[in-house]
Amino acid sequence: MGAMWQKVTRFTEDEIEALTNNYGTLIGKGGYGEVYKGILDDHYDLVAVKRYIRENLRKEFMEEVSIHSQMNHKNVVKFIGYCVGESTLTLVTEYVPKGNLDDILHNSDTAIPLDIRLGIAIGCAEALSYMHSMHLSIDSLICHGDIKPANILLDDNFTAKVSDFGLSRLLLGGITQYASKVIGSIDYMDPVLMHTGRLTPRNDVYSFGIVLLELVTRKRVKQGDMNLIGIFECAKGKGLRKLFDESIANKNTFKTLEEIVELAMACLRLDIKNGPEMNHVQKCLRVLKRDLKCRQEHASSQSILSTHHSWHTKDKQESAQLNKSGSFFRRNASNVKIISEFSNVRTFTKAELKEITDNYSDMLSGGMPAKFYKGRLEDNTVVAVRKFRDTASQEAFINGGIVLSQIAHKNNIIKLLGCCLEAETLAFIYEYADKGSLLDILGSQEYLPLDLRLRIAIKTAEALQYLHSPATGIIGHGSVSASTVLLHDNFVPKLTDFSGASKLIVDSGSNAGDSGINSVLLEKVLDSDPSRYKTVLMNLESDVYRFGGVLLSLISRENNICFDDLTVEFTKAYQKDNSGKAMFDKDITAEQDIAALEEMGRLALRCTILNADGMVMRPTMQEVAEELRRIRRCCKLRTSETTPHVTETTATAAAPLEPRLPNLMRHLFGYRRISITDPIRTG
Repeated sequence: MGAMWQKVTRFTEDEIEALTNNYGTLIGKGGYGEVYKGILDDHYDLVAVKRYIRENLRKEFMEEVSIHSQMNHKNVVKFIGYCVGESTLTLVTEYVPKGNLDDILHNSDTAIPLDIRLGIAIGCAEALSYMHSMHLSIDSLICHGDIKPANILLDDNFTAKVSDFGLSRLLLGGITQYASKVIGSIDYMDPVLMHTGRLTPRNDVYSFGIVLLELVTRKRVKQGDMNLIGIFECAKGKGLRKLFDESIANKNTFKTLEEIVELAMACLRLDIKNGPEMNHVQKCLRVLKRDLKCRQEHASSQSILSTHHSWHTKDKQESAQLNKSGSFFRRNASNVKIISEFSNVRTFTKAELKEITDNYSDMLSGGMPAKFYKGRLEDNTVVAVRKFRDTASQEAFINGGIVLSQIAHKNNIIKLLGCCLEAETLAFIYEYADKGSLLDILGSQEYLPLDLRLRIAIKTAEALQYLHSPATGIIGHGSVSASTVLLHDNFVPKLTDFSGASKLIVDSGSNAGDSGINSVLLEKVLDSDPSRYKTVLMNLESDVYRFGGVLLSLISRENNICFDDLTVEFTKAYQKDNSGKAMFDKDITAEQDIAALEEMGRLALRCTILNADGMVMRPTMQEVAEELRRIRRCCKLRTSETTPHVTETTATAAAPLEPRLPNLMRHLFGYRRISITDPIRTG
């Protein structure tokens, strides 16, 4: 996954107190300070709030913010924001429900099978490999500096999330640095760092070796006079096997456990030249997990680590295989870009896809041009695999890849985790949305309060606003519907299905200003062949129109009527009664909700205007998102009875930063006469 600066929120102290309910729920405590559970009010997202004791070290704190905010990886805890108050330094990150590995291993009796433990190790190794590769900023890499079980968090699927970057350092150019003062957890610290202050990625490799030992023994590296490292250096045969956690040690796992220890001891070597790098370690762990599964049926006498010195050769072979499998793309020079973009995500082989989907045993949905399957990666991450049915789908596959490559980071757009480029197995691997689609939820019996429906609508509108912005190169999705809005845990919406219809005007950042589409880009669009942009601009119109249909589905809970017919029914209701009440879902028609529902209905009908003369009144997605946020604020005020009743009139939205793209489309394709007196609106 490519590196980028995430959007960083700076919170005030009052906001931190509000989202933690005045620091009401303590979930962790350490030498750095305390961790509290919180809720982001606008999103209902659970967060972890770290309040640090070290308020006199603001420079170091801001360095931590700088480093953590650059990372975007599924195995790194997501950074959300920070607060620099008068007396406190506070970090806000995603909430990871199962807590940390140290507590799971040493302070609980939670059963953890060996394959799950290997998955935890793989996730941590992948995060470190990502940090150690020189791509997070210009010629830089990151040394975490404090890898230990307490800094490895686990989600509900036991997927590892590396956390706590307070001791991390950015190594410019990958050049070794020396610390004037060595700080860290002594039990897990690389002796080279401890005695010389030398900061290199090898420090993390050493610490990770200790984590591996604790994973297979369920014992701390140091307890009293016992030191796991020294014991494993001397142990052999039955003596070695007695060290393993008995709950995972049996005749089918002994070989794998011994090879994990062998890999751990390789990580603990003090000879830097002969020690493995993290990218090699994570590859070897994936092989060990595959081997563990195979050994249930076939006995293997050869050590997986016997090929340790051929790792570099294997890397070259894998690269050659990738070139071969992706060769059919190279026949067309225009597809060279997608090959380079795919280098930012993991490339899976056909065999790996069969493995992670258990031979495609759990199909989520199917149709043309692709089928979806549930799968699980080696690091325990649950995923959705979209497998295209034939090579005739190549164009849709390439298009989807290009579009997704422009979307650097957005919470409410499905995340691409990998792809398969083999000609007969074109596939995308996405994060898994466990609640299914909005269409599924609307057709279920699950209770959906109005505020939750508003949140789904707002976040989906914001995702479309983001797609329509210069940040992405102006992407028209083209297939917005209740079935293409997936819902993650806690009902977080994720916009998906970018293959086929989705199109973009220009590469992100190309002649586009940071705050909007500037006049240079507009002139380029007008002076170029309009047909080149026809699909994009039609999709932008379509996105607004189809989102109106999604909004009507949310307030009516109708999932069996196509949105065209639903629009007609709502229009008739408003024409007859000047109200949409007859169409509203009866579960959300409490008196305090009616005003908000009426406003949402009218906004949806503005989005779906079809009359040529009236289409100029269609809002942009930015205006839609702003209006929905205003409706939600007013709804909350009405519910709390802190203000008088708000009327149905629609507030004037702020001037959009982007031009009114539907109006631009009409200029391009002759719906309105172009003249000096009829200029393009740009805000």
